Amino acid sequence: MRAQLEEIAASVPGAFGGVEVLRTLLRREGRTQVMSLTVDREGGMDTDACGRISRYVINRIEALDPPIEDYRVEVASAGLERPLLTAEHYRRFRGRPAKVVTSLHIGNRVEFNGPIDVVTDEAVTIRDPHAGPTPIPFAAIKRAHLIYDPSTDLKKKR
Repeated sequence: MRAQLEEIAASVPGAFGGVEVLRTLLRREGRTQVMSLTVDREGGMDTDACGRISRYVINRIEALDPPIEDYRVEVASAGLERPLLTAEHYRRFRGRPAKVVTSLHIGNRVEFNGPIDVVTDEAVTIRDPHAGPTPIPFAAIKRAHLIYDPSTDLKKKR
């Protein structure tokens, strides 16, 4: 059953052009199988898009043989402070401010905030105002996300 649910989650980008599934979590809550998807696309997600993806996933689950009796589907937008999970994410958002937390000390620090600068296949450089430009190996990153800057929304043309 787990493999079938993972296959359904993997089919979402093909069914919804431009949508990226950032995370798929499968868990049990009592007798209920819960499938949680975190999704994003260029320009962001809205509740209607999340609803369409949810209905698509539910229809695919309903068609499984044997059926899953008790399940719940959760689809959520990655949000304004979107997680950064791959080197490609860092490349796409180069120049945007990010927060990176590492699993080991780099220059006596484990937390870096600043614009994403250089991105290679092995590391990302964050221009932290306190630590300066700091190369951080992807293997050392515990978690990272964009930092929302409301001033960019104010600068957008309406």
